[in-house]
Amino acid sequence: MSRPTEHGGTIGNLGQALSLFKMGAPMHPIFVHFTIALTSSSLIFDALGFFFNTPSLTAAGGWTLVGSALMTLVTLSTGLTSSTRAPIEEGEARSFLRAHMALGLIFYGLLMAVTLWRLSLWQEGAGVTWLYLAALGIVSFVMTVQGYLGGELVYRYGVEVEGAHRELPERDAKSAPPSVTSSSPRAASLAEKGGGAA
Repeated sequence: MSRPTEHGGTIGNLGQALSLFKMGAPMHPIFVHFTIALTSSSLIFDALGFFFNTPSLTAAGGWTLVGSALMTLVTLSTGLTSSTRAPIEEGEARSFLRAHMALGLIFYGLLMAVTLWRLSLWQEGAGVTWLYLAALGIVSFVMTVQGYLGGELVYRYGVEVEGAHRELPERDAKSAPPSVTSSSPRAASLAEKGGGAA
């Protein structure tokens, strides 16, 4: 399979950089990291706030959980868009995609249940409990398994990656590495010695 090769040299200014900007990349991998980070942060903040009796940390846990619930709507919608345009035939990869999508909906249902539970605790002026932390841990575990399946789709099967990226130009293995140009005598000396540590 032939792919276009990267070319054009070094980007020298903002205009050149902006001319390369295109909205052709899949959005789902971007937004999914917000869901992962916010849900994980909520669990960490809540656990630390619970064990060290620090209300500011549990407040941060609540806000990051609400942020995760909102951001996951965008994550799910971009995931559905990605799944409809991914040319996956029936087989192993399609099974991974089905499991990933099913777990995504299960995860969001569990996330919403925990978020509503958390809002009710906040409304009652109560703090987080062992049971709540365990439930949020389960939600985080489901998210981890679902993320693993998504990673398999990308890294094992090349979904929305294979054929879509440009190859870097190959360098002859026998050629010398690029020269280091610097006004610093120390940098030039290190370059001559092969970049050894000082």
